[in-house]
Amino acid sequence: MQGALFMKKTIAIVGMGEMGAGVAGRLVENGIEVITVLSGRSAASAERAQRAGVRVVASDAEMIEQADAFLSILPPAQAGALADRIRPVIQAKKPAVTYVDCNAVAPETVKSIAAKFSALGLPFIDAAIIGPPPKPGAAVTRFYASGAELSVFLELNSYGLDVRALGPLPGEAAALKMSYAGITKGFQALATAMVLGAKEYDVTDAFLNELRTSQPMLLKWIVSELPRMVPKAHRWVGEMNEISLFLNSEQGASEIFAGAAKLYEAVAADNAVGSESPRVKALDQFVAQEKGGV
Repeated sequence: MQGALFMKKTIAIVGMGEMGAGVAGRLVENGIEVITVLSGRSAASAERAQRAGVRVVASDAEMIEQADAFLSILPPAQAGALADRIRPVIQAKKPAVTYVDCNAVAPETVKSIAAKFSALGLPFIDAAIIGPPPKPGAAVTRFYASGAELSVFLELNSYGLDVRALGPLPGEAAALKMSYAGITKGFQALATAMVLGAKEYDVTDAFLNELRTSQPMLLKWIVSELPRMVPKAHRWVGEMNEISLFLNSEQGASEIFAGAAKLYEAVAADNAVGSESPRVKALDQFVAQEKGGV
């Protein structure tokens, strides 16, 4: 059921990657108009926006003029630049649009972004997305939010999103995201490294047999997740670097994720070459061998 406070409102979202377009599609399905700008974006982004039912406008000024809230959903490395680009446009609008940073960045990163909004008296929300891009009929994506004024974002609970309040300070949602992604994507980096190590020393058969015997649930998870990781590895490099920053005070922990970033970078480079590249081929063979029961 739609909420009375947010009826006929318009949400602006940049960008139109898989997550941004998925969030946009969920909102459109539930009666919210979503708008975006596509300057500097790819043809794939434009296609995703069209499929999601997003209305494209010509400029940042036109987008912010029509919006009631702005969601930034980008690769981590682009979060600060977009905030710097949109902030003066928001400042010029009265009342100001709420800026919601939904990017996988460290608390230090989001606090730095938030401080620039706070200095101008502009509303800012730190949000963490946990789960896959929303799809019709699936309710497994959650949005955790922290900030001084969350009401405008929490209203989206009536429009297909699952938004959960944390505390009043930017950085809390980011910390949750880093902690969770460090487990899920960190485990995938660890599994990738061990599969490649076993391949290098020609002990894959014995490695698989031991996992089947002693860690069947872990093996099932690895085989399920590795094929999904390879095409996304390029997007996870920045996230691993942000987790490294998040853990900067923990001796040894920060370096783990700096290493994971380099590993994902190598996998992404191999994936760009094709399935016959050494790392991608080794990962594919491992998964195929287990699925084939060899």
